[in-house]
Amino acid sequence: SRMKKPKCHKEALDQVARKIEGLLSELILLQRDHVAVVCSACDSPCCERVEHLFDEKDMIYAKVFLGQDVPRRKQKRSGGCAFLSAKGCRLAPQARPFTCHRYLCSELESEMTRKEPGLPQILNKKFRAVEALRGQLWREYL
Repeated sequence: SRMKKPKCHKEALDQVARKIEGLLSELILLQRDHVAVVCSACDSPCCERVEHLFDEKDMIYAKVFLGQDVPRRKQKRSGGCAFLSAKGCRLAPQARPFTCHRYLCSELESEMTRKEPGLPQILNKKFRAVEALRGQLWREYL
């Protein structure tokens, strides 16, 4: 049988997950207005062209920080992300896979650069920080 991880292990996991949550909150705020303009007007949103986006690190984050498992699709489907509705994503921003925060299509990046020069560079720095923390969470979890 597997040994139970010590309590300090859970605290370490929680600490890393809280750091990820803080950076994701910043990313969501920095992108929100631009996403509202670009994505709502897009003829071919990326959400309609993808399927399952959650990777193992997203699943660990959901379990540690959100205290829940990643929602699973009932069956294989085409036509985009299972969480896309007519009103947009059905998942709370914090519960979305990291790739949804990180992916900047050319239109979104152009809009950001036009309205807030330097924002894509700021976002990329934060994306790298989240990626490093996701790796740390992965290592702590295993």
